Amino acid sequence: MTKAMKTIWICINGIRTNPSAQDAWTDEMTSAINLRTPDGVKAEKFEYYCSALFRRLGQAKRADELMRRINLYRNADYRIILVGHSNGCDLIARVLLMGVKVDVVHLFAPAACEEDFARAIASRVVRRIHIYGSRNDKALAFASVTKKVIGLLGLGYGSLGLRGDEFARAFPAHVHDHSNHTYGHSTWFEPGARFEATMDLILANDARDLQP
Repeated sequence: MTKAMKTIWICINGIRTNPSAQDAWTDEMTSAINLRTPDGVKAEKFEYYCSALFRRLGQAKRADELMRRINLYRNADYRIILVGHSNGCDLIARVLLMGVKVDVVHLFAPAACEEDFARAIASRVVRRIHIYGSRNDKALAFASVTKKVIGLLGLGYGSLGLRGDEFARAFPAHVHDHSNHTYGHSTWFEPGARFEATMDLILANDARDLQP
């Protein structure tokens, strides 16, 4: 294999994921990246467990730990790519708002808020954002309702994944939308052809990101 820029992909799961499972999407994606990319490119997982009801408890601590993990690689001069699903995208937003600079983020069904990523773009802590959402994501549609009802309490979920195309139009130099409106909340990672298509897409997007 040819040498490449030192790069680390960090894959971050969403809620209700068992970190001890050996076949979660984070496991499959890290293996695929390690096998399908040149020398100098690595992948690892940032895994955790939380329930839907109590995800806010411990969210700040998880973000702090993710920041520490990223900085290990930043201090070793790695290019940083973050891949998140659902609540994992909220963790990515929190890290960016702490001022941690990364190169690219890939947001799958992001249960996160547009305003947070808009602030990150304005602060120049992220160069490129890729969104993989769906207007037919029922989990995010429910999240959008809960945000309106209990958002004032600091609870609820963001629902950026429902509006990836709108966000991309607002920031065309930084954001690319790859939404598939036939998909549900976790369709991107279904084993077999869909997961392979996701890997093809995410690696093709990264190859374009590396072009001058």
